[in-house]
Amino acid sequence: MWDVFKNLILDFEIFVQTHLWFAPVSAFLLPFLEALFPWLPLTAIVSFNLTVMSGVYGTGAGTAYTILLSILGSFTGMFLIFLLIRATLAKYFIKKVETHEFGQKFLGIVQGNNIWMVLVLLSNPFLPSSIMNYGLSLTKIKTGKYIGLTLTSRVIIIVILTFLGSLFNIQEHPWNVVWMMLAYFVLFLVWGFVKRLKSKKPL
Repeated sequence: MWDVFKNLILDFEIFVQTHLWFAPVSAFLLPFLEALFPWLPLTAIVSFNLTVMSGVYGTGAGTAYTILLSILGSFTGMFLIFLLIRATLAKYFIKKVETHEFGQKFLGIVQGNNIWMVLVLLSNPFLPSSIMNYGLSLTKIKTGKYIGLTLTSRVIIIVILTFLGSLFNIQEHPWNVVWMMLAYFVLFLVWGFVKRLKSKKPL
């Protein structure tokens, strides 16, 4: 399965390299599609964007374009899903969610003031954030709050994946994703430790 996906990526990379005008379009389109289809690997997509955009625009500009276009593509796809579900299915499914104990807890977190857990889950590149997005779309979360959460999570996740993908060269060495995951979780643990220290009141 991985070999098939890798061959598709290589073929697509060749197409983009021979049609340079399509490079920015693909950098936006691939994260957009990942927001719609949870099974697409965002890690590989961002790594691919970084490889292509760096090849076309150079390392510095390519990295900047990768971050910007990937954030815009991912956020646009998630927001589109949010609006579509809100306009069609939300009113029906919210009643189902409210009748379950787990659903009530989820709604309490999402619609309450403590939204750090939702942001952490959305910002984890190894969890299908698009599925989380479907869940958020079925709640009564305010649109402004949703935009803030989603956009912040996209910035965090894309920046982390871009720099870790560059550091570990995921595109040429796919198994380096294991080390990339370890690095991400170390960063996450450090962030949690610092946040906990800041939350402690002085004696």
